[in-house]
This record gives sequence, structure tokens and C-alpha cells, in this order.
Amino acid sequence: MGRFRMRLKLNLTAIEYRADPFTAFGRLRDMGTFVPARIPLIGNLWLATTYDAVNDVLKDDSLFCRNPKNAGRRNFPMLQLMMPGLFRVMAKNMIGMDEPDHRRLRSLVDQAFQRQSIDDLRPTIKQIVDDQLDYVEELAKQQNCKVELIEHLCRPVPLAAICQLLGLPAEDQPNFKKWFNSFTRIQSVWGIVKIVPGMSKTIKYLRHQIEEVRRNPRPGLMTALVEAEQAGDRLNDQELQSMVMLLLLAGHETTVHLITNAVLTLLQMPDVRDQLLADWTLVDPAVEEVLRYCSPVQFAKPRFVTTDTEFHGHSFKRGEVVMPCLASANYDPHRFEQPDRFIFDRPRNYHLDFGAGPHVCLGLKLARAETQIALERLFTRWPDLQPTFEPSTPDWSRRLGMRSLNSLEVRAA
Repeated sequence: MGRFRMRLKLNLTAIEYRADPFTAFGRLRDMGTFVPARIPLIGNLWLATTYDAVNDVLKDDSLFCRNPKNAGRRNFPMLQLMMPGLFRVMAKNMIGMDEPDHRRLRSLVDQAFQRQSIDDLRPTIKQIVDDQLDYVEELAKQQNCKVELIEHLCRPVPLAAICQLLGLPAEDQPNFKKWFNSFTRIQSVWGIVKIVPGMSKTIKYLRHQIEEVRRNPRPGLMTALVEAEQAGDRLNDQELQSMVMLLLLAGHETTVHLITNAVLTLLQMPDVRDQLLADWTLVDPAVEEVLRYCSPVQFAKPRFVTTDTEFHGHSFKRGEVVMPCLASANYDPHRFEQPDRFIFDRPRNYHLDFGAGPHVCLGLKLARAETQIALERLFTRWPDLQPTFEPSTPDWSRRLGMRSLNSLEVRAA
């Protein structure tokens, strides 16, 4: 692609994008509304950098599609080469679909979700968090008051919550933790190879659970998905497997980093923590500002240009790839006043961390509820919680696409 011969060399895994994202993404926006880049396993693409451009790309599914075939091209060749047949089956979920296929699946899943009230799930989430904090307290006593929160709080809570929502047996959660361990470290071809055993076991397990639910319905979203029907249409076996896998992975992994970043923010900003301790009704807007300020999900899934066009002053060719940079949009000073400041009661905080348009995150209500509850229960129990590391230099991960930590050790005394 000749248009990319002069592409800028951007290292999007550099620590600067985590440690000082406001400056780093500011430089990115200064390069242009659409910046040429190359992403491992994907190839050449354009990064959408401003709030307006990102928002409009996400909402215009006729010009920017998710299925590459609708833009006259194959999927990413390297990914197709490395992806075993088992993965290709699971990849056929609604995230990679356009209308009308996406609308069909989304309406069936929305119908199932409507039967599962997040408000009704809140007492269960509180119990999950409290039980986990009891374990954290015992662990801290054994370890001179030190405990690693990602491993012992931020990851177990979302996993237990999504399993509860789906109706999966609680006793199977240790298996998920083991199987999912490698899923979160994919940064290369070798990373894809290493997840094969865990993915295979997870898919086999879910097939068995779906068969069980068909024979003996039980409370939970999985039963609701099996029973969901609209105009005589239901999810077939492959769609069910793919959908449950999507909900299980996406329904907990991003929330892990949202809770982690929220805890880190309160450790770094005692004044914000004190305001919340005085009035926990402020936790809702505080979590929204964490989503904008920390942007756990840095990029949306790639889009494919369906036709030669001019868009926000940029010329696109059919088949080119555009990746919306959510983090850059969330720090755009033309949309957010003083974007480098954490303002928990920021008015009109329409951040894009859950995306926008037809592919907006399905589990946003659950993620918000889990984070709100986790913060309140954690800091109510330990209002003087302190990090064991220098708060200004946390252990940022280089994982592409996520602003996440490798570890979050604290002193719980």
C-alpha cells in the first residue's frame, strides 16, 4: 500500500502511552485526525485520533464496516494463517458482523439481557466483593499486611459476577482462571499459540453447559439466550457458543482493568478518595471519570472502509482499515475541558470508552456496577489503603490496546 510507505513509526506499546497518555495522545492528535500506523498481526491502518472523528467512525456502520468482506477484502491474512479452525468458529460473533446480521444477533441478546436485571444482581455482586475482601484480609495478615489486588480482587470479582449472570456453576470458576490466564497476554504470534489449550478446554466446557441448559433450564443469561426468540428466529448452536464465549471473556477482562485503574486513581488522589468516603453517592460520576481519565480500553476494533470517500477532510480508499483510538478521543481538549485533570463530577461526560453506535458495549451496566461496588466496599473497609509502590510510577503493562497494570500491591492494615 503506497499510501503507507511514509507511515509514521508509532510504538503504541511504549510506556509513555500509559504513564503520560495526555501528552502522548496529544502528540498523536497533532499529527492529524487520521494517522498512518502499523499494528502487529493487523498491518497498515489509519488511527482515528479526535473525539469527533472517533465518534463518527463508530456510528457510521455503512461507511466503516466490521466485516472485511463488505469492504472487498479478506480478513487480516496473518491472523487467518495463525488462527486454528476452532478459533474461526468462535470468531463468528456479532462484534465482527454488520447489518442485518449484527442487528439480528444483538436483538436476541438484548432480549435475553432484559430478563437479567443488573439492579437485581447488585446484592450478589456486593456479596462476591465482600467474600473476596474477607479472603484479602486473611491473606494480608499472613503477608505482613501486603496483598496483590489484581490477582485477589480485581480479577476474581468480574469473573465471579459474569459466571453468576450467565448461570455457570461457581465451583467451575477456578478452571476459568487457569484457562484464561494466557488469554490476557497476547502480543504476538507466539501469544496466540499459547492460548490454544485454554481456549479449547473453555469451548468444550461451554458446549457441555449449553447442552445441559437445553435439557434442564436454570436461572441465568445462558438459559435466556437459549430461549430467546424473535419472529421465529433463535440462536443456533454455533452462535450460542460464540456468544457465551464473547460474554464470558469480554464480560470480565476489561472490567478487571477498569477496577484496577479505579483503585489506582484513588490511591494516587487522596482528595478524591476523601470526597467519596464522605459521600458514596458520588461514586457513579467518579467511575465515569475513571473511564474517561484512565481509558482502560485504548482502541475500538478495526473498521473497514466500504467505498472511496472523503471523511473529516481525509481521503480513504475502499478496503483500508481504520482503528478508532478511544483514549485519544477521551483526552481531546476540543471535547473535554482540562482533559488532563480528574474531575469526578465533570458535566456531560460523554466519554467513548464503551464505544458508540450499533456496537456499543453490551455489558456497560454490569461493568459500572461492579466497579462502583468494588470501590465502595474496598475503601470503606480500608479507608487508609496505601500502595507499596511509588504511586506516580506504577507497573504499567505494555499490552497493546489496554491501559492496564502488571501488578497492584497494596498495604491493607
